[in-house]
Amino acid sequence: MFKKIISFLLILTLFSSFLTINSQALYNSSVELNADIVLLASIDDGTVLLAKNNDKRTPPASLTKIVTATLALQHFTDLDQIIEADETSIMEISGTGSSNANIQVGEKMSVRDLLYCLLVHSANEAANILGTQVAGSIADFVKMMNEYVKSIGCKNTHFVNCHGLDDEEQYTTADDMLLITLKALEYPVFKEITSTTKYTVPKTNMSDERYLYTTNWMMNPGHPSYYYEYVSGVKTGTTTRAGRCIVSTASKDGYNYIGIVMGAKNEDSDENEALLECKRIFQWAFENIKLSTVVSSTTTVTVVDVELNWDTDHLRLVPASDLSLLVPTGNDAGSVMVKVLEDQTPKTVSAPIKQGDVLGKAQVLYADEEIATIDLVAAETVTRSPLLWFFNILKNIFSSNIFKLILALVIIFIAAYIFLIFRYKNKKKRRRQNVKTVRINPNTKNRR
Repeated sequence: MFKKIISFLLILTLFSSFLTINSQALYNSSVELNADIVLLASIDDGTVLLAKNNDKRTPPASLTKIVTATLALQHFTDLDQIIEADETSIMEISGTGSSNANIQVGEKMSVRDLLYCLLVHSANEAANILGTQVAGSIADFVKMMNEYVKSIGCKNTHFVNCHGLDDEEQYTTADDMLLITLKALEYPVFKEITSTTKYTVPKTNMSDERYLYTTNWMMNPGHPSYYYEYVSGVKTGTTTRAGRCIVSTASKDGYNYIGIVMGAKNEDSDENEALLECKRIFQWAFENIKLSTVVSSTTTVTVVDVELNWDTDHLRLVPASDLSLLVPTGNDAGSVMVKVLEDQTPKTVSAPIKQGDVLGKAQVLYADEEIATIDLVAAETVTRSPLLWFFNILKNIFSSNIFKLILALVIIFIAAYIFLIFRYKNKKKRRRQNVKTVRINPNTKNRR
Protein backbone atom coordinates (compact mmCIF):
# COMPACT_ATOMS: atom_id res chain seq x y z
CA MET A 1 0.00 0.00 0.00
CA PHE A 2 2.81 2.40 0.94
CA LYS A 3 4.53 1.79 -2.41
CA LYS A 4 1.33 2.53 -4.32
CA ILE A 5 0.82 5.84 -2.49
CA ILE A 6 4.38 6.93 -3.27
CA SER A 7 3.92 6.00 -6.94
CA PHE A 8 0.66 7.92 -7.15
CA LEU A 9 2.28 11.05 -5.71
CA LEU A 10 5.16 10.68 -8.18
CA ILE A 11 2.76 10.54 -11.10
CA LEU A 12 0.96 13.67 -9.92
CA THR A 13 4.26 15.54 -9.59
CA LEU A 14 5.37 14.53 -13.09
CA PHE A 15 2.00 15.42 -14.59
CA SER A 16 1.98 18.91 -13.11
CA SER A 17 5.59 19.58 -14.11
CA PHE A 18 4.91 18.81 -17.78
CA LEU A 19 1.89 21.06 -17.89
CA THR A 20 4.16 24.09 -17.41
CA ILE A 21 4.37 25.97 -20.71
CA ASN A 22 6.17 29.22 -21.39
CA SER A 23 3.48 31.56 -22.65
CA GLN A 24 6.01 33.84 -24.38
CA ALA A 25 5.30 34.26 -28.11
CA LEU A 26 7.93 32.44 -30.16
CA TYR A 27 8.98 31.97 -33.80
CA ASN A 28 6.48 33.79 -36.03
CA SER A 29 5.20 35.85 -33.12
CA SER A 30 8.73 37.05 -32.41
CA VAL A 31 9.22 38.74 -35.77
CA GLU A 32 7.05 41.09 -37.78
CA LEU A 33 6.96 39.67 -41.30
CA ASN A 34 6.18 42.27 -43.94
CA ALA A 35 6.50 40.35 -47.20
CA ASP A 36 3.60 38.27 -48.46
CA ILE A 37 5.58 35.01 -48.30
CA VAL A 38 8.41 34.20 -45.90
CA LEU A 39 10.20 31.00 -44.93
CA LEU A 40 13.25 30.60 -42.70
CA ALA A 41 14.64 27.12 -42.14
CA SER A 42 17.72 25.48 -40.69
CA ILE A 43 19.90 23.78 -43.27
CA ASP A 44 21.42 21.70 -40.47
CA ASP A 45 18.33 19.85 -39.27
CA GLY A 46 15.43 21.09 -41.38
CA THR A 47 13.70 23.01 -38.57
CA VAL A 48 11.38 25.71 -39.91
CA LEU A 49 11.72 28.75 -37.66
CA LEU A 50 9.53 31.26 -39.47
CA ALA A 51 6.78 30.67 -42.01
CA LYS A 52 4.18 32.94 -43.55
CA ASN A 53 2.03 31.82 -46.48
CA ASN A 54 4.69 29.21 -47.19
CA ASP A 55 2.22 27.03 -49.11
CA LYS A 56 0.71 29.86 -51.17
CA ARG A 57 1.14 29.62 -54.93
CA THR A 58 3.02 32.57 -56.38
CA PRO A 59 4.98 33.44 -59.54
CA PRO A 60 8.64 32.43 -59.05
CA ALA A 61 10.23 35.11 -61.23
CA SER A 62 13.94 34.38 -61.76
CA LEU A 63 14.01 31.88 -58.92
CA THR A 64 12.99 29.63 -61.82
CA LYS A 65 16.63 29.70 -62.90
CA ILE A 66 17.61 27.54 -59.90
CA VAL A 67 15.84 24.62 -61.56
CA THR A 68 17.32 25.51 -64.97
CA ALA A 69 20.83 25.50 -63.51
CA THR A 70 20.25 22.23 -61.64
CA LEU A 71 19.18 20.38 -64.78
CA ALA A 72 22.11 21.84 -66.71
CA LEU A 73 24.52 20.62 -64.04
CA GLN A 74 22.92 17.19 -64.18
CA HIS A 75 23.35 17.09 -67.95
CA PHE A 76 26.78 18.57 -68.63
CA THR A 77 29.77 16.60 -67.33
CA ASP A 78 32.23 19.10 -68.86
CA LEU A 79 31.48 22.69 -67.89
CA ASP A 80 34.14 23.91 -70.30
CA GLN A 81 32.15 22.54 -73.24
CA ILE A 82 31.53 25.29 -75.79
CA ILE A 83 27.94 26.06 -76.81
CA GLU A 84 26.75 28.21 -79.68
CA ALA A 85 23.77 30.45 -79.01
CA ASP A 86 20.81 29.57 -81.24
CA GLU A 87 18.42 32.09 -82.77
CA THR A 88 15.26 30.76 -81.07
CA SER A 89 16.75 31.18 -77.60
CA ILE A 90 17.68 34.80 -78.30
CA MET A 91 14.50 35.81 -80.12
CA GLU A 92 12.20 34.24 -77.50
CA ILE A 93 12.97 37.08 -75.10
CA SER A 94 13.49 39.79 -77.72
CA GLY A 95 11.46 42.89 -76.95
CA THR A 96 10.58 41.86 -73.40
CA GLY A 97 13.04 44.31 -71.85
CA SER A 98 14.00 41.60 -69.40
CA SER A 99 17.38 40.89 -67.87
CA ASN A 100 19.97 39.61 -70.35
CA ALA A 101 23.73 39.37 -70.89
CA ASN A 102 23.53 40.61 -74.50
CA ILE A 103 24.50 37.23 -75.92
CA GLN A 104 24.30 37.21 -79.73
CA VAL A 105 23.04 34.57 -82.15
CA GLY A 106 26.02 32.41 -83.10
CA GLU A 107 28.09 33.53 -80.09
CA LYS A 108 30.11 30.72 -78.52
CA MET A 109 30.49 30.41 -74.76
CA SER A 110 31.32 27.65 -72.28
CA VAL A 111 28.64 26.04 -70.16
CA ARG A 112 30.38 27.47 -67.11
CA ASP A 113 30.21 31.04 -68.44
CA LEU A 114 26.56 30.59 -69.38
CA LEU A 115 25.83 29.42 -65.81
CA TYR A 116 27.50 32.57 -64.46
CA CYS A 117 25.39 34.67 -66.81
CA LEU A 118 22.32 32.75 -65.65
CA LEU A 119 22.86 32.83 -61.88
CA VAL A 120 24.95 35.94 -61.22
CA HIS A 121 23.52 38.34 -63.79
CA SER A 122 20.14 36.54 -64.16
CA ALA A 123 20.35 36.50 -67.96
CA ASN A 124 17.18 35.13 -69.52
CA GLU A 125 18.69 34.20 -72.86
CA ALA A 126 21.30 32.11 -71.02
CA ALA A 127 18.43 30.06 -69.56
CA ASN A 128 17.01 29.42 -73.04
CA ILE A 129 20.39 28.52 -74.52
CA LEU A 130 21.18 26.01 -71.76
CA GLY A 131 17.69 24.52 -71.91
CA THR A 132 17.82 24.07 -75.67
CA GLN A 133 21.22 22.37 -75.47
CA VAL A 134 20.02 20.00 -72.72
CA ALA A 135 16.67 18.94 -74.19
CA GLY A 136 16.76 19.96 -77.87
CA SER A 137 14.11 22.63 -77.47
CA ILE A 138 12.80 25.04 -74.86
CA ALA A 139 9.44 23.23 -74.74
CA ASP A 140 11.07 19.86 -74.06
CA PHE A 141 13.30 21.40 -71.42
CA VAL A 142 10.31 22.90 -69.61
CA LYS A 143 8.75 19.45 -69.63
CA MET A 144 11.92 18.13 -67.99
CA MET A 145 11.70 20.90 -65.38
CA ASN A 146 8.18 19.90 -64.40
CA GLU A 147 9.09 16.23 -64.22
CA TYR A 148 12.13 17.03 -62.09
CA VAL A 149 10.36 19.16 -59.47
CA LYS A 150 7.67 16.53 -59.14
CA SER A 151 10.31 13.84 -58.62
CA ILE A 152 11.87 15.68 -55.66
CA GLY A 153 8.55 16.14 -53.87
CA CYS A 154 7.25 19.52 -55.06
CA LYS A 155 3.46 19.61 -54.93
CA ASN A 156 2.59 23.13 -56.08
CA THR A 157 5.09 24.05 -58.77
CA HIS A 158 4.60 24.34 -62.53
CA PHE A 159 6.70 25.94 -65.24
CA VAL A 160 5.96 27.14 -68.77
CA ASN A 161 9.37 28.76 -69.33
CA CYS A 162 12.91 28.31 -68.02
CA HIS A 163 13.75 31.93 -67.13
CA GLY A 164 10.87 33.11 -64.97
CA LEU A 165 9.03 35.81 -66.90
CA ASP A 166 5.43 36.11 -65.74
CA ASP A 167 2.84 33.62 -66.91
CA GLU A 168 -0.40 32.65 -65.19
CA GLU A 169 0.53 28.97 -65.47
CA GLN A 170 3.97 29.43 -63.92
CA TYR A 171 3.91 29.20 -60.14
CA THR A 172 5.58 27.73 -57.06
CA THR A 173 5.50 27.99 -53.26
CA ALA A 174 8.09 28.75 -50.62
CA ASP A 175 7.85 25.15 -49.43
CA ASP A 176 8.65 23.84 -52.90
CA MET A 177 11.36 26.47 -53.39
CA LEU A 178 13.02 25.18 -50.25
CA LEU A 179 13.17 21.66 -51.70
CA ILE A 180 14.41 22.96 -55.06
CA THR A 181 17.18 25.06 -53.56
CA LEU A 182 18.43 22.43 -51.14
CA LYS A 183 18.79 19.99 -54.04
CA ALA A 184 20.68 22.60 -56.08
CA LEU A 185 23.04 23.31 -53.18
CA GLU A 186 24.19 19.68 -53.35
CA TYR A 187 26.25 20.74 -56.37
CA PRO A 188 29.48 22.45 -55.22
CA VAL A 189 29.75 24.43 -58.46
CA PHE A 190 26.22 25.80 -57.92
CA LYS A 191 27.23 27.06 -54.47
CA GLU A 192 30.42 28.51 -55.91
CA ILE A 193 28.67 30.38 -58.72
CA THR A 194 25.79 31.74 -56.62
CA SER A 195 28.24 32.95 -53.96
CA THR A 196 30.16 35.01 -56.52
CA THR A 197 29.76 38.78 -56.34
CA LYS A 198 31.69 39.64 -59.54
CA TYR A 199 32.65 37.54 -62.55
CA THR A 200 34.43 38.28 -65.79
CA VAL A 201 33.21 36.41 -68.86
CA PRO A 202 36.18 35.93 -71.19
CA LYS A 203 36.21 37.38 -74.69
CA THR A 204 34.18 35.38 -77.18
CA ASN A 205 33.96 35.16 -80.97
CA MET A 206 31.45 38.03 -80.93
CA SER A 207 32.13 40.05 -77.76
CA ASP A 208 34.83 41.52 -75.58
CA GLU A 209 35.02 40.65 -71.90
CA ARG A 210 31.80 40.98 -69.95
CA TYR A 211 31.61 41.95 -66.27
CA LEU A 212 28.84 40.38 -64.24
CA TYR A 213 27.74 41.60 -60.79
CA THR A 214 25.53 39.75 -58.37
CA THR A 215 21.94 40.87 -58.02
CA ASN A 216 22.01 39.81 -54.35
CA TRP A 217 23.12 43.05 -52.73
CA MET A 218 23.34 41.34 -49.34
CA MET A 219 26.70 39.99 -50.61
CA ASN A 220 27.94 43.35 -51.86
CA PRO A 221 29.64 45.70 -49.34
CA GLY A 222 28.92 48.50 -51.79
CA HIS A 223 25.29 48.36 -50.69
CA PRO A 224 25.65 48.94 -46.93
CA SER A 225 21.91 48.95 -46.14
CA TYR A 226 21.60 45.45 -47.59
CA TYR A 227 25.04 43.97 -46.98
CA TYR A 228 25.26 41.14 -44.44
CA GLU A 229 28.65 39.49 -44.17
CA TYR A 230 27.28 36.02 -43.34
CA VAL A 231 25.20 35.69 -46.52
CA SER A 232 26.06 33.62 -49.59
CA GLY A 233 23.89 33.08 -52.69
CA VAL A 234 21.46 32.09 -53.93
CA LYS A 235 19.12 33.87 -56.39
CA THR A 236 16.97 36.96 -56.69
CA GLY A 237 13.99 37.64 -58.90
CA THR A 238 11.62 40.45 -59.73
CA THR A 239 8.56 40.69 -61.98
CA THR A 240 5.34 42.66 -61.89
CA ARG A 241 3.28 39.71 -60.71
CA ALA A 242 5.89 38.06 -58.49
CA GLY A 243 7.08 41.21 -56.75
CA ARG A 244 10.59 41.10 -55.34
CA CYS A 245 11.88 37.66 -54.41
CA ILE A 246 15.02 36.12 -53.00
CA VAL A 247 16.37 32.78 -51.84
CA SER A 248 19.55 33.10 -49.83
CA THR A 249 21.68 31.28 -47.28
CA ALA A 250 23.60 32.53 -44.26
CA SER A 251 26.10 30.84 -41.94
CA LYS A 252 27.53 31.95 -38.59
CA ASP A 253 29.00 30.19 -35.54
CA GLY A 254 28.08 26.76 -36.88
CA TYR A 255 24.47 27.68 -37.62
CA ASN A 256 23.29 27.53 -41.26
CA TYR A 257 20.00 28.93 -42.49
CA ILE A 258 18.11 29.33 -45.73
CA GLY A 259 15.76 32.28 -46.15
CA ILE A 260 13.03 32.63 -48.76
CA VAL A 261 11.12 35.87 -49.31
CA MET A 262 8.58 36.22 -52.12
CA GLY A 263 5.90 38.71 -53.02
CA ALA A 264 7.66 41.69 -51.43
CA LYS A 265 6.60 45.13 -52.68
CA ASN A 266 7.87 45.97 -56.14
CA GLU A 267 6.32 49.37 -56.73
CA ASP A 268 6.17 52.65 -54.79
CA SER A 269 9.43 51.81 -53.06
CA ASP A 270 13.04 52.62 -53.85
CA GLU A 271 14.20 49.82 -51.58
CA ASN A 272 14.31 46.10 -52.26
CA GLU A 273 12.11 44.93 -49.41
CA ALA A 274 12.76 41.25 -50.15
CA LEU A 275 16.47 41.73 -49.41
CA LEU A 276 15.77 43.78 -46.30
CA GLU A 277 13.29 41.21 -45.00
CA CYS A 278 15.69 38.35 -45.65
CA LYS A 279 18.54 40.16 -43.92
CA ARG A 280 16.31 40.89 -40.94
CA ILE A 281 15.19 37.30 -40.42
CA PHE A 282 18.80 36.09 -40.66
CA GLN A 283 19.85 38.63 -38.03
CA TRP A 284 16.99 37.58 -35.79
CA ALA A 285 17.97 33.91 -36.08
CA PHE A 286 21.63 34.46 -35.25
CA GLU A 287 20.85 36.79 -32.36
CA ASN A 288 17.98 34.87 -30.80
CA ILE A 289 18.05 31.19 -31.77
CA LYS A 290 20.29 28.63 -30.11
CA LEU A 291 20.47 24.86 -30.14
CA SER A 292 19.33 23.69 -26.71
CA THR A 293 18.57 20.36 -25.08
CA VAL A 294 14.86 20.58 -24.36
CA VAL A 295 14.26 16.94 -23.41
CA SER A 296 16.75 14.90 -21.40
CA SER A 297 17.02 11.13 -21.59
CA THR A 298 17.09 11.06 -17.77
CA THR A 299 13.73 12.83 -17.41
CA THR A 300 10.86 10.62 -16.23
CA VAL A 301 7.94 11.21 -18.58
CA THR A 302 5.44 8.78 -17.09
CA VAL A 303 5.13 5.66 -14.90
CA VAL A 304 3.45 2.39 -15.88
CA ASP A 305 2.31 -0.57 -13.78
CA VAL A 306 4.44 -3.71 -13.82
CA GLU A 307 3.16 -7.27 -13.60
CA LEU A 308 4.99 -10.57 -12.87
CA ASN A 309 7.53 -9.17 -10.42
CA TRP A 310 7.33 -9.43 -6.61
CA ASP A 311 9.43 -6.35 -5.85
CA THR A 312 8.53 -3.85 -8.57
CA ASP A 313 5.05 -2.39 -8.95
CA HIS A 314 5.86 0.50 -11.32
CA LEU A 315 8.36 1.33 -14.05
CA ARG A 316 9.60 4.74 -15.16
CA LEU A 317 9.54 5.60 -18.87
CA VAL A 318 12.12 8.08 -20.16
CA PRO A 319 12.98 9.53 -23.60
CA ALA A 320 15.12 7.23 -25.74
CA SER A 321 17.71 10.01 -26.14
CA ASP A 322 18.28 13.69 -25.53
CA LEU A 323 16.32 15.99 -27.84
CA SER A 324 18.02 19.19 -28.94
CA LEU A 325 16.11 21.89 -30.79
CA LEU A 326 16.62 25.35 -32.18
CA VAL A 327 14.73 27.53 -29.73
CA PRO A 328 14.79 31.21 -28.78
CA THR A 329 17.51 32.14 -26.33
CA GLY A 330 16.47 31.75 -22.71
CA ASN A 331 13.99 28.98 -23.44
CA ASP A 332 14.94 25.44 -22.53
CA ALA A 333 13.31 22.33 -21.13
CA GLY A 334 11.12 24.48 -18.87
CA SER A 335 9.31 25.73 -21.98
CA VAL A 336 8.53 22.26 -23.28
CA MET A 337 5.63 19.95 -22.54
CA VAL A 338 5.98 16.22 -23.13
CA LYS A 339 2.59 14.64 -23.74
CA VAL A 340 2.28 10.87 -23.60
CA LEU A 341 0.47 9.34 -26.58
CA GLU A 342 -1.91 7.11 -24.66
CA ASP A 343 -2.97 5.10 -27.69
CA GLN A 344 0.67 4.09 -28.23
CA THR A 345 1.75 3.71 -24.61
CA PRO A 346 0.43 0.85 -22.40
CA LYS A 347 -0.73 1.47 -18.85
CA THR A 348 0.60 -1.91 -17.74
CA VAL A 349 3.64 -3.93 -18.86
CA SER A 350 4.75 -7.44 -17.98
CA ALA A 351 8.23 -8.49 -16.89
CA PRO A 352 10.82 -9.31 -18.08
CA ILE A 353 11.76 -5.82 -19.36
CA LYS A 354 15.23 -4.67 -20.35
CA GLN A 355 16.47 -1.16 -19.75
CA GLY A 356 16.09 0.73 -23.04
CA ASP A 357 13.17 -1.33 -24.37
CA VAL A 358 10.82 0.92 -26.35
CA LEU A 359 7.46 0.83 -24.57
CA GLY A 360 5.65 3.94 -25.79
CA LYS A 361 5.67 7.29 -27.58
CA ALA A 362 5.16 10.92 -26.64
CA GLN A 363 4.69 14.28 -28.33
CA VAL A 364 7.04 17.15 -27.61
CA LEU A 365 5.10 20.42 -27.59
CA TYR A 366 6.75 23.82 -27.77
CA ALA A 367 4.55 26.89 -27.55
CA ASP A 368 1.54 24.57 -27.98
CA GLU A 369 2.90 23.27 -31.29
CA GLU A 370 4.12 19.72 -31.85
CA ILE A 371 7.80 19.81 -32.73
CA ALA A 372 8.73 16.15 -32.39
CA THR A 373 7.54 12.65 -31.56
CA ILE A 374 9.87 10.63 -29.33
CA ASP A 375 10.16 7.02 -28.19
CA LEU A 376 9.72 6.26 -24.50
CA VAL A 377 11.93 3.51 -23.10
CA ALA A 378 12.24 1.56 -19.87
CA ALA A 379 14.48 3.32 -17.36
CA GLU A 380 15.37 0.09 -15.53
CA THR A 381 15.59 -3.63 -16.08
CA VAL A 382 12.82 -5.65 -14.44
CA THR A 383 13.17 -9.42 -14.11
CA ARG A 384 10.30 -11.90 -14.10
CA SER A 385 9.27 -13.88 -11.01
CA PRO A 386 8.85 -17.57 -12.06
CA LEU A 387 6.02 -18.33 -9.64
CA LEU A 388 4.01 -15.27 -10.71
CA TRP A 389 4.68 -16.19 -14.29
CA PHE A 390 3.32 -19.72 -13.69
CA PHE A 391 0.20 -18.37 -11.97
CA ASN A 392 -0.24 -15.92 -14.81
CA ILE A 393 -0.12 -18.75 -17.33
CA LEU A 394 -2.82 -20.58 -15.37
CA LYS A 395 -4.85 -17.40 -15.16
CA ASN A 396 -4.54 -16.85 -18.89
CA ILE A 397 -5.48 -20.44 -19.58
CA PHE A 398 -8.52 -20.33 -17.34
CA SER A 399 -9.64 -16.99 -18.76
CA SER A 400 -9.07 -17.91 -22.40
CA ASN A 401 -11.99 -18.48 -24.74
CA ILE A 402 -10.63 -21.87 -25.75
CA PHE A 403 -10.60 -23.04 -22.13
CA LYS A 404 -14.10 -21.69 -21.63
CA LEU A 405 -15.26 -23.56 -24.72
CA ILE A 406 -13.62 -26.81 -23.60
CA LEU A 407 -15.07 -26.40 -20.10
CA ALA A 408 -18.52 -25.81 -21.56
CA LEU A 409 -18.20 -28.94 -23.71
CA VAL A 410 -17.06 -30.98 -20.70
CA ILE A 411 -20.00 -29.75 -18.63
CA ILE A 412 -22.37 -30.54 -21.47
CA PHE A 413 -20.82 -33.98 -21.83
CA ILE A 414 -21.09 -34.69 -18.08
CA ALA A 415 -24.65 -33.41 -18.00
CA ALA A 416 -25.53 -35.57 -20.98
CA TYR A 417 -23.84 -38.57 -19.39
CA ILE A 418 -25.72 -38.10 -16.11
CA PHE A 419 -28.95 -37.65 -18.03
CA LEU A 420 -28.39 -40.86 -19.98
CA ILE A 421 -27.48 -42.84 -16.84
CA PHE A 422 -30.55 -41.55 -15.05
CA ARG A 423 -32.76 -42.37 -18.03
CA TYR A 424 -31.29 -45.85 -18.34
CA LYS A 425 -31.90 -46.64 -14.64
CA ASN A 426 -35.38 -45.27 -14.85
CA LYS A 427 -36.25 -47.52 -17.79
CA LYS A 428 -34.77 -50.52 -16.04
CA LYS A 429 -36.89 -49.88 -12.97
CA ARG A 430 -40.07 -49.66 -15.01
CA ARG A 431 -39.31 -52.93 -16.76
CA ARG A 432 -38.96 -54.72 -13.38
CA GLN A 433 -42.30 -53.39 -12.27
CA ASN A 434 -44.00 -54.79 -15.38
CA VAL A 435 -42.58 -58.35 -15.13
CA LYS A 436 -45.05 -61.08 -13.69
CA THR A 437 -43.72 -63.77 -11.38
CA VAL A 438 -44.43 -67.38 -12.49
CA ARG A 439 -44.00 -70.40 -10.10
CA ILE A 440 -42.91 -73.71 -11.48
CA ASN A 441 -43.58 -77.00 -9.55
CA PRO A 442 -40.32 -78.82 -9.39
CA ASN A 443 -42.14 -82.22 -9.31
CA THR A 444 -43.86 -81.51 -12.51
CA LYS A 445 -42.34 -83.35 -15.38
CA ASN A 446 -42.48 -82.49 -18.94
CA ARG A 447 -45.03 -84.47 -20.77
CA ARG A 448 -45.11 -85.45 -24.33
